[in-house]
Amino acid sequence: MPHALGIDLGSGHLTAAVCRNDRERWTDPEILALEGAAATDFVLHLTDEGGVEVGERVLRHVANRPDRIARRVIDRVGDEIPITLGGRPYPAEALIAAVVGWVVDYAEATEGTPPIRLVVTHPAGWGGHRRATLLGALRETDLPELALLPRPVAAAESYAATERVEIGQDIAVHSLGASRFESAVLRRAAYGFEMRAHADSVETMGGDLFDDLLAEHVLAELGGDVEPMALAKLRVACRTAKERLSTELAVTVPAPARSMRGTVMVNRTDLEELIRPAVEATVATLRRTIQSAKTSTGSLQAVVLVGGSGRIPLVSELVSAAVRVRVTAASEPELSVARGAALAAARVTKPPAPSRALTHRPEPMSPPAVNSTDLMRFDDLPDDQLADIGPPPPRPPVEITPLEPPKRRLLPTLPALPVLGGRSGTTDPDDHLTDLRDDDRAPAPRPRRRPDTEPPRPRSEDEERPRRRRDDDRYDGDRNEWPGPADQDAFDRGRRRGDDRVFNESLSRARRPSRDEDAFDSAVDGEYEVADEPRSGRRHR
Repeated sequence: MPHALGIDLGSGHLTAAVCRNDRERWTDPEILALEGAAATDFVLHLTDEGGVEVGERVLRHVANRPDRIARRVIDRVGDEIPITLGGRPYPAEALIAAVVGWVVDYAEATEGTPPIRLVVTHPAGWGGHRRATLLGALRETDLPELALLPRPVAAAESYAATERVEIGQDIAVHSLGASRFESAVLRRAAYGFEMRAHADSVETMGGDLFDDLLAEHVLAELGGDVEPMALAKLRVACRTAKERLSTELAVTVPAPARSMRGTVMVNRTDLEELIRPAVEATVATLRRTIQSAKTSTGSLQAVVLVGGSGRIPLVSELVSAAVRVRVTAASEPELSVARGAALAAARVTKPPAPSRALTHRPEPMSPPAVNSTDLMRFDDLPDDQLADIGPPPPRPPVEITPLEPPKRRLLPTLPALPVLGGRSGTTDPDDHLTDLRDDDRAPAPRPRRRPDTEPPRPRSEDEERPRRRRDDDRYDGDRNEWPGPADQDAFDRGRRRGDDRVFNESLSRARRPSRDEDAFDSAVDGEYEVADEPRSGRRHR
């Protein structure tokens, strides 16, 4: 069955949970029992073959092979100094990737199919360097699509699965694990939870510290006469007694061999007196985290207790007295983060489409007759392939529509042009327009007057010189003005008679440049200075 896998890399335990997809619906998260236990000790053992073992089987190698045992590997991720196991250095992220790969293989063997999505948790105080280092090591392993998630966010997802949290409300997380304490304030958004503030402990804080304190108390009761080899067994017995005191008022701790006493009685009051200073320090850190998040009294909905040490009654008592809001803890707080990671993996995973069996078996396709990709080179093809191609298809008919020339048009607002030439009699000024509007025939050529007499005799130079002098004297006045009334009359007479000579002479006089214009052209060419310019000595070129 398709499933999403969430793995919690705790400081002392390794837990995993799966969310299965049943008919396009995600089920509630279920804890995956690793080696038969819901929470496996996060202790690594390097085998002789170079493999990594995790779980209860590692504990039997603690006494005889201590050089191949590693604890709290998650805290060494991103450290430049490697971890030495069996005389060989190993990066911490490489060991974590091997552990995650082992959990994925175990889930595939249990569920029958590999997970389609994987979410791995990490401490809230990690920066970009540690996250990138772990993510790079995980991607080098053959793992499904994965993502990293802070542990407080996963705890908030687990709480929101059972309790209603409105958008804009805040919850606080008090995570007290085996060797690390974390506090965070998260706000519910439309897409999930976002961290507004977080803090973690620098020193060892959690269940391992409580086990050491209880073991010292038992050793004091026994008089301190215990062999070094028996100290490991005594610590395991104190750990079991601590867990039992969460639900019982008093328990007995078996004394090591060769001791004067057989057992030591320990009650809950003794344990609370031993661990109270450490728990009060965690509560103070939680209060500072809430204050730094600037959370109002009404927006903070609850404080969620996660981690194995959250079972201790003293923890919930001190937290309730400090924050004055509802304090809640799951029945198994050490498994809440793994459940939240599985829920987050299922949320971002699209359910796979259900597969359907084929109703018929497809027939194989026959190979094509022509395998060449150059189909335009028919000369290179054999005759049998040309026969398969067949004749070329007929070309479609092409119809060409002749284009009509554009009609010649004149705007009716154009003025009537004067007709020059010897047309005798009275003429209609619109006759030439009528000819141009007619589209069926071309305009008639302009008639010219046939001279009645012989062409005039050319004048000699002596005869032309006085005439030119008289013309120059006649127009020595203001040359900028057009010819006077006499010249205009001569111009009109020549136009009416059709006398080209008179008409051309009158037009040449009107277009003759004046002396001032000649002077201006000379000034532009640089021969004279312009009179309007100041006398600065510059010349125009």
